[in-house]
Amino acid sequence: MKKVKRFIQVVVCSLLMASLFCFANGSANATGNYITVQKGDTLYRISKQYHLTVQELKDYNDLKNDKIYIGQKLYIPNLEQSKSMFIVNAGSFTNKANAEKRVSLLKKEGIDAIIVKKEIKGKSHYRVQAGVYSSKVNAEKQQNTLKKMGITDAYILTEKPLHINGITVGATYNQLIHQFGKPGKTEDQSNIRFLYYRNDGAGVQVKFTKANGSIDQLQVYPEFLKTHSIPNERKEILDVYGYPNDVKIVSCYESAKCEQLIYLFNQNQLTVQIDRDGKSVQYLDLKRAE
Repeated sequence: MKKVKRFIQVVVCSLLMASLFCFANGSANATGNYITVQKGDTLYRISKQYHLTVQELKDYNDLKNDKIYIGQKLYIPNLEQSKSMFIVNAGSFTNKANAEKRVSLLKKEGIDAIIVKKEIKGKSHYRVQAGVYSSKVNAEKQQNTLKKMGITDAYILTEKPLHINGITVGATYNQLIHQFGKPGKTEDQSNIRFLYYRNDGAGVQVKFTKANGSIDQLQVYPEFLKTHSIPNERKEILDVYGYPNDVKIVSCYESAKCEQLIYLFNQNQLTVQIDRDGKSVQYLDLKRAE
């Protein structure tokens, strides 16, 4: 009988310890596009976990202040599609020829690799990408494989799928409305819809895939939106998306020259056009890479 009581005590204590451990870590439970606030959670902690700002979290959930409570449901934009991916890089080079040599070496060993260019403060860097994984464990296995081959500079980067205000290619129209709010009016032209949030111009243009109604391309013009969650300056773009994969100078209105910041990730492309003042964002254009 004493052994039975002792066993029950151990089980109860173990459960209590596990509960305390979970609460202390404050890891919000996720279901669908919503998470449930756990003990120890704060808006700041949750924002870092899901790569958002505190203000974005408050806007999405109509919060007037930073107070949240245990059991509260919080909406996280495009939760399933915005999960981080783990990128295995087999080195980074400032000389493209050296990156090409590394790619050739990997392909001889049966490892598919590509070169991904990054523009950092006006200087080109060529990363040799040797795999993109949804599982960190699988990414670490690939990294170890590379190191056993003698590639000691292999490393892992964590990146999110490209998005605008939490909306990715493949998202639904309802998700878009949840993020941007209901427009004052809409106009349809074939499979393109224009969403007007102000009378002076369409803030959002959406191109749909006719087969399933998912978003195939999204163009956003911050100056015609009422929300402040869209970056509208070049500095804010770099804060949100990091350094671009490429930079181009293109002709824009009145024969002026405008800068385009181009981001590429997982077969999608985000183009951000900067106004001729070199500061203001004209538009963000997200689509599948050609």
